[in-house]
Amino acid sequence: MPAQQQKIVLRCASRDNSAKASDPAPKLAQKTDDSNTPPSSSGTQENATTDQMALDISKIYALLKETSEKQDDKLNSIQASTRAVEAKLADLSTRLVNVESRIAFLEDANTALEVNPPASRSEVENLLSKLDDLENRSRRNNLRFVGFPEGCEDTDALAFMCAVIPELLKIDLRGDLELERAHRTLGKRKPDGQPPRAMLVRFLRFQDREKIVNAARSAGKIHWKGHHVMIFPDYSKLVTEKREAFRRCKQLLHERKIAFSLKYPAVLVLKLAEGYPKYF
Repeated sequence: MPAQQQKIVLRCASRDNSAKASDPAPKLAQKTDDSNTPPSSSGTQENATTDQMALDISKIYALLKETSEKQDDKLNSIQASTRAVEAKLADLSTRLVNVESRIAFLEDANTALEVNPPASRSEVENLLSKLDDLENRSRRNNLRFVGFPEGCEDTDALAFMCAVIPELLKIDLRGDLELERAHRTLGKRKPDGQPPRAMLVRFLRFQDREKIVNAARSAGKIHWKGHHVMIFPDYSKLVTEKREAFRRCKQLLHERKIAFSLKYPAVLVLKLAEGYPKYF
């Protein structure tokens, strides 16, 4: 075969091979045309499964959201309770500090009392009793004259009482009556129509005071220029209150004409018909 013919044959063979290599294109086109065909039953089941999964996921999400909201509410409630407990604990801590400081103060005070103990109740009562006794002893020479109208003594109560006492009791003291002082009891002058203040007189000698008391007891009711005058011993406030407690008893005894006396400090003595006294 000539060389020119061999070249032509080779060219034709190469063209055939290239055509064969380009043959798959129609097959791809055929497959592309097959995609326009309606879906099969397996594809429908897959779509239904997907929809169901989406629905289940949405339900799970809603449930999780509701649970989360409930947990948030519970957490807020727990936090509020915790804050309240913390506030109470802080208040208790403050009060505990105060209590500790007070206890420390009381312990120090108790230590000081143990070192220098105060007087007991019985000791205080004993001291008060002695003090009251001393006060009454200092008043032994005093007498209270009740009933003199306000202003009758003018400006010199001492001279007035020195002149009035012998006249009032109708006794002759022969110039032996000596008074240390005389004045109205403390307090404002009362308006007219009200009982006047008592006249307090202190005698220089206790014997003179006793003479006046005995003379007043013997005289009974005493009057001075139309005014009823009464004479009483001068006692402390404590003794006066104790004696005042027998006021109603004395009124009843006077009404029934029963002899009695009120001894110092506050002892009621009844003089019974049997001849022996009875003390209350």
